Amino acid sequence: MDFPARAAVIWGYVPTNAFPGLIFSNPVCITSPPGETNRLFVVEKHGRIVVVTNLMAPTRSIFMDISTRVSVVSTSESGDVNNEQGMLSMVFDPGYATNHFFYVFYMGQATNGTSGLHDILSRFQASSANTNQGDTTSETKLIVQVDRASNHNGGDTHFGPDGYLYVSVGDEGNEENTFGNAQHIDENFFSGILRLDVHKLPGSLTPNPNAEFASTTNYAIPSDNPFVGATSFDNLPVNTSQLRTEFWAVGLRNPWRWSFDPATGILYCGDVGQDQYEEVDIITKGGNYGWATWEGSNSPPLNVVTNGQPIPVNPILPIYSYIHGSLGSCVIGGVVYRGGRFPNLYGSYVFSDYESGDFWRMNYNGTSATPPQMLFHDSGASAFGTDPSDGDVLYCTLLSGNNSVIRRIVSTNSVPYINAVRLSGTNVIVSGTNGPVNGTYAVLTNTNLFSPAWGPLSTNPFDGKGNFIFTNPVNPGMPALFYLLRLQ
Repeated sequence: MDFPARAAVIWGYVPTNAFPGLIFSNPVCITSPPGETNRLFVVEKHGRIVVVTNLMAPTRSIFMDISTRVSVVSTSESGDVNNEQGMLSMVFDPGYATNHFFYVFYMGQATNGTSGLHDILSRFQASSANTNQGDTTSETKLIVQVDRASNHNGGDTHFGPDGYLYVSVGDEGNEENTFGNAQHIDENFFSGILRLDVHKLPGSLTPNPNAEFASTTNYAIPSDNPFVGATSFDNLPVNTSQLRTEFWAVGLRNPWRWSFDPATGILYCGDVGQDQYEEVDIITKGGNYGWATWEGSNSPPLNVVTNGQPIPVNPILPIYSYIHGSLGSCVIGGVVYRGGRFPNLYGSYVFSDYESGDFWRMNYNGTSATPPQMLFHDSGASAFGTDPSDGDVLYCTLLSGNNSVIRRIVSTNSVPYINAVRLSGTNVIVSGTNGPVNGTYAVLTNTNLFSPAWGPLSTNPFDGKGNFIFTNPVNPGMPALFYLLRLQ
């Protein structure tokens, strides 16, 4: 059993380079295969996926390069920092260990005879001979959709705890809901989050055809998707033959980055606003988040022409929104920290703003969120992820494009902190963090109520991340045992 540590600690946090010596080009996604702890994958916007192996002594190599298939605004990687086209995300199949499938969302050209820019969701497979190499010839396209603007592409992908693939799509772009895509579930895949059964499980449904824009033959529809069988939406009739039963939630402007809390399954989404408000939403089944009638908690949005636009019924307001100029103007959806190194941060949603460079934490209890607490400032965050080895929060920092880095959020505490004391048989296991990394030793001593002297038990080094662990035999009949951790 674990016992809470009794310590008075004031916690602060700062960013540090997660992989000194490794640089990236316009990174926009950090991910890793399920169950793995020693590999990290980074998506570079111009069409490359980098694999970082051996995270304690990291090296980088190219896992897959499909840059010839990916459309970008500028061929200059150093000049393409702020543009929104390119390869935008990847996610590994829950069964990756055996099927080696992974999925990629990118902007590119279609091969079905239609011209122009397209949103493309594809499945690939890693090489059977080398799991650090993706097979570029294995592409199977799931969705190929014409997109008339270069921005507001959403493009984030995650598997939910239910095993289905969730995909975010923006409102197609330009500004002010130019193409009128918000609040429509019987046209195309814009302005929401999709939920797909990529395994075509028994009981799942066939998607409705979409001859104009999309290829929908390589996945199925979970039978419990919220708009299956719908005949109306926003109190207006829908064309049931074109009903996009792929939608899980609607009314989002540009859900650029979002994530599931691995402990609760709650879906947190950073929806990028227009002229006035940024927002963080909790995405629920069938939820309507109000765009383009609402921007954050404000209605109507500045400059948006809503004539003829369906009016959302019972829109869900964000758990947090902020006005431009106060905290920034481009929210970057984050992650919930569930690692073991920083108990004070556990359960907090960590997110940022691209324009202001501010980073915050907040906690959501299922009903409301605490006011965000400022953590630190660092410019250019584009996406968040976690270190699979310890759950640390990582994020991409866009510097000059091809000189970007991956940063790690660490504590500023300078004293060790005992996170857990666990009794295992006749051994007591003491583990903690925040010690000086690599080389300085910690001495564990103990005493009991009847022996006031503190006798040494063990001396261990802190590892490269400041963690430590001690295992020592104890007398199960001892009435009380106290531990003292000191630096030598």
